Amino acid sequence: MATEQEYRQLAADALAKVPNAGSEAERVQLRRAGAAYLKLATHRTEAAARAAAPKARRITPEKPPETKASGLITRNY
Repeated sequence: MATEQEYRQLAADALAKVPNAGSEAERVQLRRAGAAYLKLATHRTEAAARAAAPKARRITPEKPPETKASGLITRNY
C-alpha cells in the first residue's frame, strides 16, 4: 500500500504532465488522476478525524407520532 507522500508525488507527476498533453482528453485524464491521488493521500487523515469527532445527536420529534390513521376514511367495498 502506498504512503501519503507517494500519493502526493504521483499527483504532482500527473499534474506536471498536463501542459505537455497532446489532446484535451489526455489533459482531463491527467487532471482527474492528480485529483484522485490527492484524495487517496488525504483519506487516512480524514478518516481519523471523522472517527475522533463526536457523534451527532439524534434528532427526535417534539411530539410522538399518532399510532392510528385517525383522520383517514377507509371504506370496504
